[in-house]
Amino acid sequence: MIEHKKSSAIMVFNDKGELALQLRAAHDDSFPSHWDFSAGGGIDPGEAEKASAERELFEELGVKIDIEFVTEENYTYPAWKPSVTRETELWIYRTHHNGPFTLDPTEVERVEFFSFETIAKMMVSGHKFHPEFVLSWNKGIIS
Repeated sequence: MIEHKKSSAIMVFNDKGELALQLRAAHDDSFPSHWDFSAGGGIDPGEAEKASAERELFEELGVKIDIEFVTEENYTYPAWKPSVTRETELWIYRTHHNGPFTLDPTEVERVEFFSFETIAKMMVSGHKFHPEFVLSWNKGIIS
């Protein structure tokens, strides 16, 4: 089965140039306990991409701040559910914020800032990452 989805993702950088990653909640129904973009999620029908990103940033991290469009990507990858392939249109944004964050515990277990070097080490050492983050990383969009 193929599942089509429109999503937004936000990269939040601090003054040191580190990227905030969220650890998805352990009880999440899709890629639980996986590291992911700072914030992000599905775009509601009729919702503008940027509005979706701003909403997700506020819902997940409690931050209202200007965001900048980076790119729009189309990805296909195995979804969390067995036998489902996800085709995603992903709009990626970036912003700057040093924290603190007010997390939504239903979606986010924790948020930490990491250097690109540390993220690369996490990937090779077996930490779990959401496929959209990995695909974006491998394309050089993040690093």
